[in-house]
Amino acid sequence: MPQAGKENVVDMKEMKSKQRKKIRGRSSRTYVHKKRPVRKPALKTLSPEPVKLDKFQAEAIEAVLDGRNVLVAAPTGTGKTLIAERLAEKVLREGRGLVYTSPLKALSNQKYSDFKKMFGEQQVGLVTGDITINGDAPLTVMTTEIFRNKCFEDMEDLANIAYVVFDEIHYLDDPHRGTAWEEAILFAPPHVKILGLSATVPNVKEMAAWIGEVRACEVLVVEERKRAVPLEIMWISPDNELLSKSQAKRKVEKLSARFDSEMEQHKSKDKKKFYNYRSK
Repeated sequence: MPQAGKENVVDMKEMKSKQRKKIRGRSSRTYVHKKRPVRKPALKTLSPEPVKLDKFQAEAIEAVLDGRNVLVAAPTGTGKTLIAERLAEKVLREGRGLVYTSPLKALSNQKYSDFKKMFGEQQVGLVTGDITINGDAPLTVMTTEIFRNKCFEDMEDLANIAYVVFDEIHYLDDPHRGTAWEEAILFAPPHVKILGLSATVPNVKEMAAWIGEVRACEVLVVEERKRAVPLEIMWISPDNELLSKSQAKRKVEKLSARFDSEMEQHKSKDKKKFYNYRSK
């Protein structure tokens, strides 16, 4: 923590003595505001250690920095966004523009906030169906539908765009919204390169082949199948217990046996009621 300078140090005894003298000569309705020391904000420090890249990250970053079209398929939480960040840094340094698209407004808002912290408020903009902030910024975050519309209506706005990043590009296969991704890829200006980020999907190579065919370009596929955060399937019981597979199986068997027993008891009671009724 930085030390306070002498001008920011307050002698509390001396201050209280002065306040008592002032209060004696004033009426009881006079209020004295205490002077608080000014605290200097702590300086932000960057980590001295560089980020160690995974193999797929290094391969994808090298490819996009070389100006290639790249499709990255990796599990959630493995750091795909880092590739887009390195690309954005290069594009902005060259005085070009980059569009970052996402399928959800909430995700667009989050990426806008992240990029604003990284590159500065003047360098980043946000365009969604609800709001437009600094829409002429060189790095613009928007939903895929907005970018698709720009490809149709505002082609001149994309003249300086070097790359478009399609986050969650596997939405291309979505039966309801996939047409927005399809048309955005088809009608994006020829000079705009593509970086696609996707979770692991079985047809990523087919997707890359289609993009390369419709845009007459080569698309590099970078895959990573190792999950950084392993998934573990658990079950929740009716009593809100977190159970493993074997525990859940035993729990279900017990609940099923208890249910069958209760049903038999109800049937027995119903039979007794029926016979009692017949006997009357």
